[in-house]
Amino acid sequence: MNDQATQLLLKKVKKHKKWTEGIFVNPIFWMVNGKPYYMAGFTKKNASVATAYVTPGEENREEALEAQRHLALFGDLSNNIFNIGMDYLKINAAFFTKPLSIPVSTLDSAVLEGREAFAELWKIQQNLTTLIKDYKNYYENDVLIRKEIVEADVIKTLETANLLTLYQYLNLQLLLEKNAEIQAFASFLKTTEDWNRLGEESQKFVQGITDNAEKMRKNLNGLNVIADQDFENMKKLNYDKMIEDNKKIIEGQRQYIRYPK
Repeated sequence: MNDQATQLLLKKVKKHKKWTEGIFVNPIFWMVNGKPYYMAGFTKKNASVATAYVTPGEENREEALEAQRHLALFGDLSNNIFNIGMDYLKINAAFFTKPLSIPVSTLDSAVLEGREAFAELWKIQQNLTTLIKDYKNYYENDVLIRKEIVEADVIKTLETANLLTLYQYLNLQLLLEKNAEIQAFASFLKTTEDWNRLGEESQKFVQGITDNAEKMRKNLNGLNVIADQDFENMKKLNYDKMIEDNKKIIEGQRQYIRYPK
């Protein structure tokens, strides 16, 4: 979208804003009947309060609703992926690898189980990191360049969001189930000569990863995941559930579409 097209769309959107609101036009579009539809937003205190669906030509309500079905879903899910995923990218790999490199010279079953659980957390963290980095690369070097999104983009984003939720679930579940054992592993590490070589940040991470079990349990329940022993089956069950849940969410957002009426 060139500057001239952007100004045209912003001019259309501006007619429907309230004087206290800010406006924006997302550069990503969805084609309906040969027309590119863009999602615009009205914001107040950096929060979205309404949307509009505009095209350089003449808007049509039915076309706008078709575009909204895809643009709103893609926008909501991609924002969630970045908002949640970026926190995982901030975690230094050394917070896992350095503690795991320390030999465990004890037969204490709690310590051994704690180390095993900590190693499993590291595997989940690697899955999360790869997932977010891959999606970020796809979004920045593919979507933002071609601008137009198609059904394959929506599906990819749904799959990424679903996996992100499941990895979060596995992470929290393990932290809760093996909380005492991971604490035992951390306590053992403090008795070793290598403890001081970890560095202050790594020490804080190992000791603090099991903190606030109540909050972790609340977050786990909030994910509302359908549990299954088979990960592939769990992935499918929750993907199907996500599609149905999002249909209701997107339908509910239609009451906040300010234009076209």
